[in-house]
Amino acid sequence: MSTTRILIGIAIAVLFQTALLGHMVWTQITLLSSPTEVVLKTIPIDPHDLFRGDYVILNYEISTFDNDKINIPDTLRQGDNVFVVLDTSETFATPVEMFPEAPISLAENQAVILGEVSWVNLYQQEICDDCTKIIGVTYQIDSYFVPEGTGTDLEKYRDERALGVIVALNDEGDSAIKGLMIDGEKIYDEPLF
Repeated sequence: MSTTRILIGIAIAVLFQTALLGHMVWTQITLLSSPTEVVLKTIPIDPHDLFRGDYVILNYEISTFDNDKINIPDTLRQGDNVFVVLDTSETFATPVEMFPEAPISLAENQAVILGEVSWVNLYQQEICDDCTKIIGVTYQIDSYFVPEGTGTDLEKYRDERALGVIVALNDEGDSAIKGLMIDGEKIYDEPLF
């Protein structure tokens, strides 16, 4: 009787873990299959992970904002979610607005990406009563694993050419890297499996 209970417990645990893994894989496949894609301009830094191989830390142009260029909601604090609306009409997507909550609707040639406020800085302008607010934002796509030995190759393009990251977005702003581009040419493509 106790052996049967143990076997049933093991079977339930295995089914639960399999279902959880299946859900994670399905979520990633669904996101990578999203029809909404943007290209973000980035500057890579190339570290190496002993256990996982080469990866590139991606620092996006949409990672730092100041309220002289884009309106930053006063309520945003470190650790808060932020929804950045992107204009997708040019080669590289550019930020146009940000919100603490998901926007209800988007205009044509716009997409939204979900980030998290990593830091907030207020500083006083010289002889001015206005404060300039600057925030840093991190995204789900801040690092990308590349084939072994190719991370340093990407670093060479940092100063020479524009490195672009092709990002799939869903309606909630979740993001996944679909590939990398150099000078408009796709050089890496993320497989679904």
